[in-house]
This record gives sequence, C-alpha cells and structure tokens, in this order.
Amino acid sequence: MSKVLRIYVDSPPRLDQPLDYVLRDKRAKVLRRGRGSGQELKSLARSLELVLPPGMATVTEARIPSVSASRRQAVACSAVEPMCLSPIEQVWVACAPAGSSGMSELAWTERTPLRALGEQARQIGLPISAVYAWSAAHEQDRQGLSQTVMMPACSLLMPDMASTGGSSVLRQGVWWTLAALLSWTLVLQQQAQTVRTQMRQVQVQMEQAVRQALPHLPVIVAPLTQARQHRDALLAEKSPASAPFDRLLMASAVQWPDLQGQVRALNFKDQQLALSLASELPVQPLSAESELEWKQGESPRQWEIGFAKATPPATQQGAQR
Repeated sequence: MSKVLRIYVDSPPRLDQPLDYVLRDKRAKVLRRGRGSGQELKSLARSLELVLPPGMATVTEARIPSVSASRRQAVACSAVEPMCLSPIEQVWVACAPAGSSGMSELAWTERTPLRALGEQARQIGLPISAVYAWSAAHEQDRQGLSQTVMMPACSLLMPDMASTGGSSVLRQGVWWTLAALLSWTLVLQQQAQTVRTQMRQVQVQMEQAVRQALPHLPVIVAPLTQARQHRDALLAEKSPASAPFDRLLMASAVQWPDLQGQVRALNFKDQQLALSLASELPVQPLSAESELEWKQGESPRQWEIGFAKATPPATQQGAQR
C-alpha cells in the first residue's frame, strides 16, 4: 500500500523538533496519527507532505485565463502581484487547475523560508512531494476530527525542494523530453507511411488513366512523360513522328522489364531515349538479334538507348570496292 506522511510544521518552521503527523493512504484515509521529529519520521513513508504554519502562506481564488502551460505561471504571478505585499520576484506562486466554477486556487509564500524548509528536509532525507498552505480544514485534520484528511488542490512545492535535489527534476525533464521525441517520431513515421500510400495510389491512378487514354501502349513506364509525348505529337499534327518513340520505348520495356516503376525522368531527342532511374539496375547484355544499343550516361542511374545502326553486309562491301 502506498503511504504518505503529512507533517504539520509549527512556527518558526523547523523539521528537527517534535511535530504532529498523520500517516495516510493514497485515498486520503488516515492510518496513524502521532508526534515525532523529522529524523524519527523519515522511515514511515517514501512520500512526504508538509503543511505550513498559519500566516506563512496565503490562499485565495481567482479566475485565470485559459493559456498554455508555459504561460500559466506568469499569468498567476500577475494575478497575485496586486494582492502581495512583497516584490513578486521574492514570492513563490502556485496555481491549481480551474474548478467547476471556473475559479482557480492560488497560493503564495516567501521564497527564502520555503527554500530553507526544503533544505532542512533534504538534510534529514525526507522526500517532499507536496507543500500546502494552512487552512481551517488542516486544523481539524491535525486534531483527529475525521478519519480522512483534506486533499488541497494547490501545492507550493518548488522544483528544487525534493530530497534528491535537482537531479530528480532533471531526470523527470529528460524522460518527458524523450517521451515527446518518441511521440513525434511515431507521428512522423505514420505521416510518412500515409504519404507513401497516397503516392502509390496516385501512381496507380495515373497508369490507369494513361491506359484508358492510350490503349495501344502495351507497357506504361512513365505515365506523365508518355502522355505528354503523345499530347505534343497530336498538337503538332506530327503523329507519324511518334512512331519511333513508341517503338523504341516498347522495345526497351521488352528488353528490360525491370524498368517498370523505376523511371523518374524520360527524354526523347534525336532518335535517342534518355532515362533517369530511381536506383541502379543491372543491365543484361543485348542479344545479337536486338535492334537496340545502349550506353551509360553521366551516372549509373542514367541510360541512353537508341536503335542500332544498320551495317552493310560484307558481300555488298566487296562489290562496292
């Protein structure tokens, strides 16, 4: 069972003297009451709540605008400053979440005595988890008038008051940062997977559209480029000129079927087909009957493909001589 030790601090606030305490469970039910010094009480529980003496802290309610967590502390300080007798820089302000009425509980106290109290707890080895301002309800809890204790909404615990010092706060911050990074990584991976799926769907839709518009094409290698080439040919009324392009593209697709889906850029000029591929592909040697010839471009991903030039037979060469 998780136990929490609540100590009622007297004035002046010191933890090395006998103090009233209440040992409760996580449901605020009282398990034991008694009195002892901080050194004697540190073995009772791993979590400690301090209740400050009367007059050391002030509690009120105010309507705090809905702002981000990073700005909430500054807004709370602005709300407290007109009610505070000390400069706001010397005061530690705590703000609880808004209740059902829309009002938030505010508590503030001087930083110096609060930090000194945390230093005493650190020297004794008391693990402080919350610091509460005094109220009439705490007086009833201290006198044992109820079997449960009040659970205030606002804690004045400063980040450097834990018994483990700043390292605990630092570790907590590191874990939260790592958790945030992991969450963002998962979100980005999910978005990247969605984009890849959408790209594949668009690619399939493009190929289907080209097949419907140009049913005479047996192989779709680069949908946009093939459609553009045919469009340009039709607009220029030079449809016969597209025949070499079609024949060269079809022969290349038959010779190298791995080109399917690998072409990222395609250009047809001077009876030569220039291809830019997404990755390097192994090129199989051309058969003797092939009408194609190819050569490597400026990089392993660039090919230049054309028709082989006809070579006159040897007999014709001898007759010409």
